[in-house]
Amino acid sequence: MKLSRSAMAFSIALLVALTLVIANAGAAKITRVGRAQNGKSVILSRGAQLLVSLKGNATTGYAWKVRSVNKSVLKPLTVKYVPNPNPKHLVGSGGVYKLRFGARAFGTTVLKLVYARGKKSAGSYWLRVIVSGSGT
Repeated sequence: MKLSRSAMAFSIALLVALTLVIANAGAAKITRVGRAQNGKSVILSRGAQLLVSLKGNATTGYAWKVRSVNKSVLKPLTVKYVPNPNPKHLVGSGGVYKLRFGARAFGTTVLKLVYARGKKSAGSYWLRVIVSGSGT
Protein backbone atom coordinates (compact mmCIF):
# COMPACT_ATOMS: atom_id res chain seq x y z
CA MET A 1 0.00 0.00 0.00
CA LYS A 2 1.45 3.32 -1.08
CA LEU A 3 0.55 6.53 0.79
CA SER A 4 0.27 9.91 -0.92
CA ARG A 5 2.45 12.77 0.30
CA SER A 6 -0.50 14.45 2.01
CA ALA A 7 -1.50 11.23 3.75
CA MET A 8 2.11 10.70 4.87
CA ALA A 9 2.37 14.30 6.17
CA PHE A 10 -0.94 13.91 8.03
CA SER A 11 0.22 10.63 9.59
CA ILE A 12 3.49 12.21 10.79
CA ALA A 13 1.67 15.27 12.21
CA LEU A 14 -0.79 13.00 14.02
CA LEU A 15 2.05 10.92 15.49
CA VAL A 16 3.87 14.05 16.72
CA ALA A 17 0.67 15.44 18.28
CA LEU A 18 -0.07 12.17 20.07
CA THR A 19 3.50 12.00 21.37
CA LEU A 20 3.18 15.53 22.82
CA VAL A 21 -0.15 14.72 24.47
CA ILE A 22 1.22 11.56 26.05
CA ALA A 23 4.39 13.34 27.23
CA ASN A 24 2.42 16.18 28.85
CA ALA A 25 -0.09 13.82 30.45
CA GLY A 26 2.59 12.63 32.90
CA ALA A 27 3.74 16.15 33.74
CA ALA A 28 1.96 16.92 37.01
CA LYS A 29 1.39 20.54 37.99
CA ILE A 30 3.30 21.36 41.19
CA THR A 31 1.91 23.83 43.74
CA ARG A 32 4.57 25.13 46.13
CA VAL A 33 3.74 26.31 49.64
CA GLY A 34 5.74 27.23 52.73
CA ARG A 35 5.53 28.85 56.16
CA ALA A 36 3.42 31.78 54.83
CA GLN A 37 0.57 29.39 53.92
CA ASN A 38 0.35 27.83 57.40
CA GLY A 39 -3.33 27.65 58.41
CA LYS A 40 -4.60 28.52 54.92
CA SER A 41 -6.23 26.63 52.06
CA VAL A 42 -4.97 25.49 48.69
CA ILE A 43 -6.86 24.07 45.72
CA LEU A 44 -5.25 21.36 43.57
CA SER A 45 -6.33 19.52 40.46
CA ARG A 46 -6.60 15.77 40.69
CA GLY A 47 -3.20 14.39 39.61
CA ALA A 48 -1.31 17.54 40.66
CA GLN A 49 1.43 17.61 43.28
CA LEU A 50 1.88 19.70 46.41
CA LEU A 51 5.39 20.63 47.58
CA VAL A 52 5.65 21.92 51.15
CA SER A 53 9.00 23.56 51.99
CA LEU A 54 9.76 24.27 55.65
CA LYS A 55 12.95 25.28 57.42
CA GLY A 56 14.56 22.76 59.70
CA ASN A 57 17.84 21.39 60.95
CA ALA A 58 18.50 17.67 60.58
CA THR A 59 21.55 17.85 62.87
CA THR A 60 19.24 18.45 65.86
CA GLY A 61 17.36 15.21 65.33
CA TYR A 62 14.15 17.12 64.56
CA ALA A 63 12.35 16.54 61.27
CA TRP A 64 9.07 17.55 59.63
CA LYS A 65 6.68 14.59 59.61
CA VAL A 66 3.09 13.99 58.58
CA ARG A 67 0.88 13.91 61.67
CA SER A 68 -2.37 13.38 59.76
CA VAL A 69 -3.90 13.52 56.28
CA ASN A 70 -6.62 11.66 54.39
CA LYS A 71 -4.35 9.53 52.18
CA SER A 72 -7.17 8.70 49.80
CA VAL A 73 -7.32 12.42 48.88
CA LEU A 74 -3.66 13.48 49.31
CA LYS A 75 -0.96 10.81 49.19
CA PRO A 76 2.43 11.45 50.85
CA LEU A 77 5.13 10.81 48.23
CA THR A 78 8.57 11.90 49.46
CA VAL A 79 10.37 13.78 52.22
CA LYS A 80 13.74 15.29 51.37
CA TYR A 81 16.11 17.39 53.47
CA VAL A 82 18.18 19.96 51.57
CA PRO A 83 21.00 21.52 53.63
CA ASN A 84 21.71 25.23 53.22
CA PRO A 85 24.83 26.09 51.24
CA ASN A 86 27.67 25.69 53.71
CA PRO A 87 31.08 26.42 52.15
CA LYS A 88 32.82 26.38 55.56
CA HIS A 89 31.28 22.96 56.37
CA LEU A 90 29.92 24.13 59.72
CA VAL A 91 27.81 21.63 61.63
CA GLY A 92 24.25 22.73 62.39
CA SER A 93 23.77 25.25 59.59
CA GLY A 94 20.19 24.13 58.91
CA GLY A 95 18.27 23.66 55.70
CA VAL A 96 14.86 22.99 54.23
CA TYR A 97 12.58 19.96 54.42
CA LYS A 98 10.66 19.36 51.20
CA LEU A 99 7.57 17.19 51.57
CA ARG A 100 5.88 16.14 48.32
CA PHE A 101 2.28 14.94 48.06
CA GLY A 102 0.07 13.75 45.21
CA ALA A 103 -3.57 14.81 44.78
CA ARG A 104 -5.29 11.45 44.29
CA ALA A 105 -9.04 11.97 44.49
CA PHE A 106 -11.67 14.68 44.68
CA GLY A 107 -12.29 15.86 48.23
CA THR A 108 -10.97 17.93 51.12
CA THR A 109 -8.43 17.05 53.77
CA VAL A 110 -6.42 18.87 56.40
CA LEU A 111 -2.70 18.17 56.12
CA LYS A 112 -1.11 18.36 59.57
CA LEU A 113 2.67 18.33 59.93
CA VAL A 114 4.79 18.30 63.06
CA TYR A 115 8.44 19.25 63.59
CA ALA A 116 9.43 16.60 66.09
CA ARG A 117 12.15 14.43 67.57
CA GLY A 118 10.65 11.30 69.08
CA LYS A 119 7.63 12.45 71.07
CA LYS A 120 8.96 15.98 71.57
CA SER A 121 7.44 18.58 69.24
CA ALA A 122 8.98 21.96 68.39
CA GLY A 123 6.54 23.21 65.77
CA SER A 124 3.47 22.46 63.69
CA TYR A 125 1.99 23.29 60.30
CA TRP A 126 -1.43 22.70 58.80
CA LEU A 127 -3.00 23.31 55.43
CA ARG A 128 -6.54 22.66 54.16
CA VAL A 129 -6.21 20.94 50.77
CA ILE A 130 -9.11 20.85 48.33
CA VAL A 131 -8.74 18.53 45.35
CA SER A 132 -11.04 19.51 42.51
CA GLY A 133 -11.36 18.84 38.82
CA SER A 134 -10.82 22.45 37.76
CA GLY A 135 -7.44 23.24 39.34
CA THR A 136 -8.52 26.81 40.05
